[in-house]
Amino acid sequence: MDEAARERLNAEIAEEQERLRCLQELFQGASLPDMADEATHLEAVRFAGALAERSAKRLSALREMAARGAGEVRLCEDCGEPIPASRLLAAPDCVCCRACQAVREGERPRGDED
Repeated sequence: MDEAARERLNAEIAEEQERLRCLQELFQGASLPDMADEATHLEAVRFAGALAERSAKRLSALREMAARGAGEVRLCEDCGEPIPASRLLAAPDCVCCRACQAVREGERPRGDED
């Protein structure tokens, strides 16, 4: 793994750790006297919980990537081409390239024009 890739990966990990910490702080809120405020707060806490779960999964995948080495080449399950490092940093648990993901989701891959 080259130094630039290591630094970028470490920056992504640090950013995700901070995001997760901020989301977890939302769970520490005290009870509010007004029921409407309480309901709004509880909804925000549920939403933050979902975001925190997603953040924790991404953080785990980034840490696994760091353990394996950020320079590791991962091949797309569908076309067999290497998945770009930028995509792996954005979605460390992805299993296919952006074009194949678009096909899986029923979208037209980028660059295709009629």
